[in-house]
Amino acid sequence: MTAVPPHPTSADVARRAGVSRATVSYVLNNADHAISEETRSRVLAAARELQYAPNASARSLRAGRSNIVLVPVPEAPSTPGVDTVIGHLDGELTKRGLRMLLHGDRTAAGIQGARAWAELRPAAVYLNVRRGTRPAVALLRRAGVQAVLLGGVPTVPYAPCVPLDETAVGRVATRHLLDRGHRRLACLVPRGLPAAFAERRFRAVVETAQAEGASVERVDCDLTTDSLAAAVSRWRDPVRRPDAVYAHNDEFAIALIHTLHETGLDVPRDVAVIGSGNRPLGALLRPTLSTAHFVVPDIARVIASSIRRLLDGQGLDPDVATAVQPRLVLRESA
Repeated sequence: MTAVPPHPTSADVARRAGVSRATVSYVLNNADHAISEETRSRVLAAARELQYAPNASARSLRAGRSNIVLVPVPEAPSTPGVDTVIGHLDGELTKRGLRMLLHGDRTAAGIQGARAWAELRPAAVYLNVRRGTRPAVALLRRAGVQAVLLGGVPTVPYAPCVPLDETAVGRVATRHLLDRGHRRLACLVPRGLPAAFAERRFRAVVETAQAEGASVERVDCDLTTDSLAAAVSRWRDPVRRPDAVYAHNDEFAIALIHTLHETGLDVPRDVAVIGSGNRPLGALLRPTLSTAHFVVPDIARVIASSIRRLLDGQGLDPDVATAVQPRLVLRESA
């Protein structure tokens, strides 16, 4: 077999596959050209054999534009489901000829963050509203970033936004409990790394309940049955017992149901329980777990589609408003 060159180029791939450099470019960039499957397979095999990695910077210079979408990593490393969201978003961007670049500074925000992000010369930047301030967005645009898309609420007038409300699952779950006639609620509020996130969800639960004249008992806790035992012990007394509990997420809901059962309380007869996240284990419990969740693949699709459309001079994906709405999965626990 021919020796592998120390720094293989697209020309080396073309020679190995017996095709032109243009054909190599079409295949490796998934361009919409009439190339036979046999030729495509030959080019991909040659690239693997030569361990060829395209030079993204050089390709951007030749094309006069970048295909990089920069996404800062979330501020909180324990934000639920973040790896799943990132994985789906990466796949959806790839389908649209774009490449996701995760920026690893969790503290980067505002003007300071924008300077760091702009140095990498991305075509687009996607970040949450809290980090994407008006001055930051203005700096990114002056630096040549073609599209800046923000995610979160409230939406702002200075940049297009995907109105993804991380507290909405708590509101939907609480609304379901209220619709079932429950008026004495409790809400688990996890301590530790996700505390700020949990606080926002708790406030959303309280606002939703108070609008209907319902009360909410706050239960600060960790993800252990020992941590939940004190509250559950109080609930043995029917006078102090809530009708239903929003457990923040499915993991806490599962721990709570176990602790309630250990105390002799029945779910849902004595206390209804609902979580969020739609984790697979929830469907296997007895009772099966009711939950509220975002459909992550749909959200990733409309974010990627919106970025592609903004780069092409269009507006947001028309399905954005629908895709970001949380869904209820109603089972036995509530």
